[in-house]
Amino acid sequence: MDFKAALKDMVDSVDGSIGAGLVGLDGLVIDQVSMSGDFDITVVGAEYATIVKNSSKAARNFGLGKTDEIMVSTEKATMIMTTVGEEYFIALALGLDGNLGRGRLELKKQAAKFAQALA
Repeated sequence: MDFKAALKDMVDSVDGSIGAGLVGLDGLVIDQVSMSGDFDITVVGAEYATIVKNSSKAARNFGLGKTDEIMVSTEKATMIMTTVGEEYFIALALGLDGNLGRGRLELKKQAAKFAQALA
């Protein structure tokens, strides 16, 4: 599977996308696409991998099951992260005018494809 092409298709289909990446829970970026020179998923991936790991651990400890999605909103952007299997996640960054619903839908569709390719 061409991860970069799949990420680009996702970013292109969601209004307001800034970028996206496939990231390992170790923080290493497998592939990425950016629509803005200011956005570097490499840095974002390393930082948000910790959030995904800690959220997953907390959910298990509280008996809530597997973490599927995490959303972080800031004053400049919204980051949506969807887990892919046990070792990866896809991160999609949206500007404040981004289409959040479409972003979540596209992440779910791509997560299934990525999980199959990474298995």
